Amino acid sequence: RSPIAQRPDNGGIEGAVIPLSANYFLVRFNPDQKIFQYDIDITPHPSKETARMIKNKLVQENSSVLSGALPAFDGRRDLYSAIEFQENKAEFFVNLPVASARCPVDKKNGHMLDRQNFKVFKVNIRLVSKLSGEDLNKFLTEDKDGISLPQDYLHALEVILREGAMESSVLVGRSLYPRSMGEAREIGGGAVGLRGFFQSLRPTKQGLALNVDLSLTAFHESTGMIVYLQKRFDFLKDLSHQKTRALSEEERREVEKALKNIQVRVCHRETDQRYHVHSLTKETTKNLKFRDRSAKDLMVVDYFKEQYNHDIQFRNMPCLQIGRSKPCYVPMELCVVCEGQKFLGKLSDEQTSKVLRMGCQRPSERKGIIKGIVEEEFGAGRVILTPTSSISKCQRT
Repeated sequence: RSPIAQRPDNGGIEGAVIPLSANYFLVRFNPDQKIFQYDIDITPHPSKETARMIKNKLVQENSSVLSGALPAFDGRRDLYSAIEFQENKAEFFVNLPVASARCPVDKKNGHMLDRQNFKVFKVNIRLVSKLSGEDLNKFLTEDKDGISLPQDYLHALEVILREGAMESSVLVGRSLYPRSMGEAREIGGGAVGLRGFFQSLRPTKQGLALNVDLSLTAFHESTGMIVYLQKRFDFLKDLSHQKTRALSEEERREVEKALKNIQVRVCHRETDQRYHVHSLTKETTKNLKFRDRSAKDLMVVDYFKEQYNHDIQFRNMPCLQIGRSKPCYVPMELCVVCEGQKFLGKLSDEQTSKVLRMGCQRPSERKGIIKGIVEEEFGAGRVILTPTSSISKCQRT
């Protein structure tokens, strides 16, 4: 490791003194406080959003088994707690409500009657490590030679710090995009720009510090699929006035590439369930058939008329296929792009320019926004893990 270059003099005294503020906030923590790391295995494997719902319900319903702890969750496999659970290994079953896709039809109005079913998830938790803050304290206060940065403990603190903000934010990498930081701004092409913040714990000579800065990125606009296609593709901008329009094979491939893996929800029945777009059907909606459980072939158009009393308008468009293991076809007009999805694909120069302009502020304004983030999302001086762990109220200067 190369030594830090020294000044050639002892520092000058001429000129005006310029105070500088850095967007680093000192974090106080108790090195004697252990963090208990648990592996959490959920089956069947859920999405990150569903996994967080499972974790919240698990904590609510099993407070005594978890010793009254409110563990932080990384959304994947790790739980972190300041309190050790009653058992090193435990198995739980968590029920989450889901809307049923196959319910009887209301004969009066022809609409489906949604009944609430429950999906059961098996959750296995086991203790994998007891993390100590002593090594981090030594790294920060003693000679670094021979002492490596304890990444496991630092990662645990990162997860704990963002736990509160996760309830109302979208996580993209290390950046969080909370609703409190303003509405989305249209940037064209079916995309919107969102303002959020970046957070990272950094070891410094003054101690452990939380680096907070503004973050900007593009998300898919949450809107009906037909409107989304009109905004995304110039060749479909008049689609709502050309309901009989069909896609050429080249256009179909371009649309399929853009929609692949986008999450959608359906609007012909009440459900919060999200589906990933797997592909587009090669057949148009009016020509598409599927086989029901009784091995009877049904036309998609007839099915939605009989079951949901809905006349498909864009019959020459393909359907979305939202199932990999077995075909599940949904007409485009009955799908809505889910909010909170980072934009997939390359932004145009115009879109990039609009996003960058959202981040243009004077230094004083930027400083005020960052201080507001720390006070609102983390709470200056707020207890994070234990009564001796908190974030400094002042910026390092």
